[in-house]
Amino acid sequence: MSIRAVRPTTGVTAATLREMNIRTVWSVIEGGHPISRAEIARLTGISKPTVSVLLEELLATGLVTQSPDSARDPSHGAVFFGPKPDGVHALGLDLGAHRLRGVLAGPGAAIAARLDVDVHGMDAPRMVTAAAELARELVAAAGVDAATVRHAVAGVPGVVDRHTGRVWQALNIPALNGFAIATELEAALGVPSTVENDIDLAALGENTHGTGAAAETFAFLSVGTGVGAGLVLHGHLHRGHSGAAGELDTAFDAEGFAANDPCAAAIVEYAKPFAAELTSELTPELTPDGDLTTELIFDRARAGHPRAIAIVEEVARRISAYIGVVAAVADVELVILGGGIGLNGDLLLERVAQRLQERLPYPPRLEVSALGDSAVLTGAAAMAAAVAVEQVIRERTG
Repeated sequence: MSIRAVRPTTGVTAATLREMNIRTVWSVIEGGHPISRAEIARLTGISKPTVSVLLEELLATGLVTQSPDSARDPSHGAVFFGPKPDGVHALGLDLGAHRLRGVLAGPGAAIAARLDVDVHGMDAPRMVTAAAELARELVAAAGVDAATVRHAVAGVPGVVDRHTGRVWQALNIPALNGFAIATELEAALGVPSTVENDIDLAALGENTHGTGAAAETFAFLSVGTGVGAGLVLHGHLHRGHSGAAGELDTAFDAEGFAANDPCAAAIVEYAKPFAAELTSELTPELTPDGDLTTELIFDRARAGHPRAIAIVEEVARRISAYIGVVAAVADVELVILGGGIGLNGDLLLERVAQRLQERLPYPPRLEVSALGDSAVLTGAAAMAAAVAVEQVIRERTG
């Protein structure tokens, strides 16, 4: 790893240069701790005396701690630097139709505490109240000072209008439609807050800590209760002008949507004529109330049931139709599958890849999410922690 120092250019003031170099030193410490003063100077290209000054600044912010590391340097007892675990914290929230998941994260998105609560059937204001209650419980569970919590990031289904902070097209949580959740959440939590589309955050999570970390350009496609995509282009999350990038359902007309929708409800509807065939060999204990679910369909396919395998083939066809839209426009190198359906990579990856080979001249590589149902939270924690650190640095250097 090598992060070079910022060099003076026309229009850059000494104060701006100092702030930039503090960030550079912090990035090296965060990414390679514990690390010595000499190593920081070598990796950044900043002189040792200047590195010493910048380290004093970071120590004063409470973001960095120092200690001798006898294991790494037993003869000289050199001082090594690393993020201070309790120096700053941030909240990451994932608001779903049934569960509100939350984490309290420290520098580098290190998780200090995680809790989930049931929000099924709540209206939008009550969900905000539940988020504030969960935040207090996370702080208590981690045993940290609430004053160190500097930022919160929440992932919600639907389009988050980047200009008003209101949520639209929240099909899974209709109560959020038109609700100014960004403003309300910030007031309830008592810290600066950012609200993002949940699938965008999942893509960010994959970019920072998951399967997408090695890819410059990729799409995270979540297929579950709904369908949505998050795009990372040239290493940066792409939200679009209005925050609606990745809303793939709008790429099909009504007829095409009905024929290609791979979400859980659409697949169950497609499979209903075959319900008796799919469940005929199962005991009542395995099929309470005779419910047909995508989980049952995939389990039956793994057991070799011909009809279930045929339905999985249809799921693969529908997913490939959605990926085809993304690939034709963005030409991504990688598509990561997530969501309750998308995570069935053992049944889907090869089938989807084959269809993409048939329909696209340059098909993307396919992988399954390494983060599973934690992808949204991972992205929320990564963004919140980075913003929290930025706030601390700006307060010191402003």
